[in-house]
Amino acid sequence: KLFKSNRYLEVCIDKNSPKRGRGLYSKADKTIKPGFTILSLAPHVAVLDTNLLSTRCSSCFLESQDFDDSSSHQIRRCTKCKVIAYCGENCQRLDWISHKLECKALVNYAQLAQSVTKANQKSKSRLGSIGNFTQSNSTSTIGNNPDNDYQICTVPSSSVRAMARLIWNKSREEKKDPNWWNGLEELHSQWNACNQAQKEKLMGLSMTLSRYIGAQILIEAISSASSLLPFCSRFLDNSFTLTSPTLDNIGVVLSGSAAFINHSCSPNAVVIFPEGGEGASKKSGKEWVKVIALKDIEPGDEILTSYVDLSVTRKERQKDLAQRMQFICDCELCVKSERDPSFVDPRDALKCPKCTNWFSLDSGPSSSSMSTTTSSSLNTRSSFGTNSKNAKKEIKCPDCGFSRLIDIEGQRLAIKKSGLNLDPHKEPEKAAYYAEKAIEWLELKLLPFRFGVGFYPILNLRRLKMISKLICHSENDREDEDQLISGVHLIYGFGHPISIITKSTITKWLERLGSEEESQRRLEEERRNLESSLKMLRCIKEEYQLKSFKECLIGFGSINNGGRLGRYMNQCMVETEREIDTLKQKLRSIS
Repeated sequence: KLFKSNRYLEVCIDKNSPKRGRGLYSKADKTIKPGFTILSLAPHVAVLDTNLLSTRCSSCFLESQDFDDSSSHQIRRCTKCKVIAYCGENCQRLDWISHKLECKALVNYAQLAQSVTKANQKSKSRLGSIGNFTQSNSTSTIGNNPDNDYQICTVPSSSVRAMARLIWNKSREEKKDPNWWNGLEELHSQWNACNQAQKEKLMGLSMTLSRYIGAQILIEAISSASSLLPFCSRFLDNSFTLTSPTLDNIGVVLSGSAAFINHSCSPNAVVIFPEGGEGASKKSGKEWVKVIALKDIEPGDEILTSYVDLSVTRKERQKDLAQRMQFICDCELCVKSERDPSFVDPRDALKCPKCTNWFSLDSGPSSSSMSTTTSSSLNTRSSFGTNSKNAKKEIKCPDCGFSRLIDIEGQRLAIKKSGLNLDPHKEPEKAAYYAEKAIEWLELKLLPFRFGVGFYPILNLRRLKMISKLICHSENDREDEDQLISGVHLIYGFGHPISIITKSTITKWLERLGSEEESQRRLEEERRNLESSLKMLRCIKEEYQLKSFKECLIGFGSINNGGRLGRYMNQCMVETEREIDTLKQKLRSIS
């Protein structure tokens, strides 16, 4: 009911693997090429993360700086609820049909939170006066925003606000399409497989939702109290992370048709939002959720996307999928990693100092190249402030037998924990310093082995370092950039949105460097420097801008010229060509 077959796709069950459930398959009469827009969808609901509600528009999901004429797109809050914000009258008008009921609910919810806060303060005062006050006995929570654990949240989390919008929109959308709501109930849910902790989380989510929109409205929409928890579970299991045109995580989105796409750690498609939400531009429209082909998709092939971060190891991907989605991935990449002893996964690739061969830490189901040493004295303490609970393990080259005892997983965990709350946009200097020191630390701990360009978490650390140095206008290492591009292409492949963003970020840094150097060399007016500047600009255009634009046509779709970022890269090429012409004229003038 939810997915309507089109000329390219259909929903069906794989006869060879019926346990996989339904999926989307190509029924095109020819190969679907990379960059082709397979689907354009209008989402059921999409909302911003709570911490971004004041800085991004809740209709198009863009920031002021995303617009060419940013002065005419100032983000202003709704004058009544003072929570939801818009970039202009058009976006406010487009979203009003959904925000009308939400506005009142946000005001009431904030008042409820404030009353609970006052009650807590009175309780704290009374308990404190008799010496029996403890923080754990006095804390009440309204909402389940993960950024505000054990605090009084005046604004519900993104999941709660998204489910509320679904319920408010139900009666209106069912008049247009009777299957709008019934189709959602057909989506797969992990409710029956949830453990006690997961059910308790869903219970808290449902209680917050009930407080937010009212118990009566909630039960009328869901039809029965027993259906409430499965409804919450179904939403969490089928929603996607909403990202900006530059792939920053900014919220949550549910598209019922896109939810039919199954997972693979080697995806042939990607769900992307290249323009932003409705109202972002004339090109976005209502169907702004795009499914783009990343690889050749033959007739009969299943459309597959990734539910997890592809840069992490197989062990981490399997753990994440098992916890969130209750299944073990058996995709081509995971099966190859497990069954092919000669396969070297770049995420786990180490170079042996003795025979110089590359081998993978994660080879086979039992990771035979790593045998645990039980002595507790082998535990290490990371300089990042985290006690490693993992015993050291024997890292052994399968070719020559050279081995060392190293706690790789402990070091990875320490680096991950120490960088959890680092935001390069808020603290670029700190983030750049952390990334640089973390790379040096892991390199030291892995000696005498050497890691490859795609090793986890080195690739992510290099991306963090590059972004941070761009923001704080620091000089970056060109060798780091080359290794970063090689690693990104190795893990994600050419045309993947992550590859595009990485290369475009490097391009921005080089543009700034080229501009600064060119400005300095103008003062010197020397032929040698002008030729050097000209060479750099040509390199920027050919090696970065042009290649980034071509990747945008794949990862963000060719039909819209690579989306917002693709058009930006094209404009950069035009401006760079103008600078090249200017330098050529100067060279001729001093000849």
